[in-house]
Amino acid sequence: MPAPAHFSPKLHLTAAHGFALHDSRQADFRREWHTHDCGMLLWPRMGRLKSAWEPRADEAPAVSTRLVRGDAVLLPAGTTHLTVAEAGRQQHGELYLAPEHLRAFRVFGAVHLDGATIAMLEALLSPMLAPASSALLVRAIVAQLVSSRPLAVPAEPASLALRMVRRFTAALERDGALPSIEMAAAALGVSVRQLQRACQIEFGASPVAIRRRVLAAHARALLAEGRPLARVSEQLGFASSGHLTRLLRASDGG
Repeated sequence: MPAPAHFSPKLHLTAAHGFALHDSRQADFRREWHTHDCGMLLWPRMGRLKSAWEPRADEAPAVSTRLVRGDAVLLPAGTTHLTVAEAGRQQHGELYLAPEHLRAFRVFGAVHLDGATIAMLEALLSPMLAPASSALLVRAIVAQLVSSRPLAVPAEPASLALRMVRRFTAALERDGALPSIEMAAAALGVSVRQLQRACQIEFGASPVAIRRRVLAAHARALLAEGRPLARVSEQLGFASSGHLTRLLRASDGG
């Protein structure tokens, strides 16, 4: 299960005009798992963002994608999500939408923005734009987004071993507990022995060894973001930093 998400209310900000706008220029931007009480459109203007969110289906794994200029993610109210800048410098916009703006949408998630939508979003961020003009512009942006093309996300791999790896990765990206081998096998609908054979064929290693590699790779990624070793150790459930250090040493070259 993912770590408890922080509730970040925004609906009250939309009361006056049906929307609220935020322009972020914060370097090394990172927002841990959180949720809003209104819809949200998030789009990069500069740099690259990693975005992850939990679909409505309870059993569906979290969806994760990379966003650059020309991409966006549109999420309904109550969606648990995470946003991380993958470069030191970044700039992105966040448009919070009251429920009436979302009635025409049946599908949410990552989308491509066409030139008209990008231009309107840029205009919306202009400090000289009057509130009445902003409201008209938001309605036009929403109408244009209804026909936006979905941004492709990786399909579920056919390989049993790779599906196991994806479940491990999804759990870590959600800041959740890493599933045991038994739990992973049960989720995939196979026996532990079947999973062992598949991993040996695919990777030449046991599921336990692969699980440790995935954990070590995720720890290195967190450390590369500048997080302290002690914080990463605590986040990943290690009893001490020494346990994580030994895992990283053991996995070097793996």
